[in-house]
Amino acid sequence: MTDIEPQIRPLVDALNATGLVQTFSSCAGHFAPDEQTLRDRNHAEVRFVPAPGVSDNAVENFLSVLLQTYKKRHGLLPVALIGYKLFTPLDDDTTEQTYVLELRPFNRFDPPDRKRADIDRAIVQVLRVMSDE
Repeated sequence: MTDIEPQIRPLVDALNATGLVQTFSSCAGHFAPDEQTLRDRNHAEVRFVPAPGVSDNAVENFLSVLLQTYKKRHGLLPVALIGYKLFTPLDDDTTEQTYVLELRPFNRFDPPDRKRADIDRAIVQVLRVMSDE
């Protein structure tokens, strides 16, 4: 098992604590030029599936309220909170379905230290929204 990066751990723990989802992957974001790879790492994200016995509808309602409340309180600047369902074909007959909660710096040209600070602050803001709901 891979360690969870400390910046994103509080969000991972809070999502799991809802009882609605089970997280399985996360990334705190990597913004410095030497941290870039072919895969876009200029954002933070948590990936999850519904917890056992929880419907997709319940997860989607949770995400909808979280995203709308965050947007009302904090807008899209400097970090956009985005949620979506990702469909990934595994073979000719199987498509994996995963939910993603993404925190993306609005301005990709901001310096790495500013993006890190903005993402870290946005994680705290998302946690506050979750604790109020």
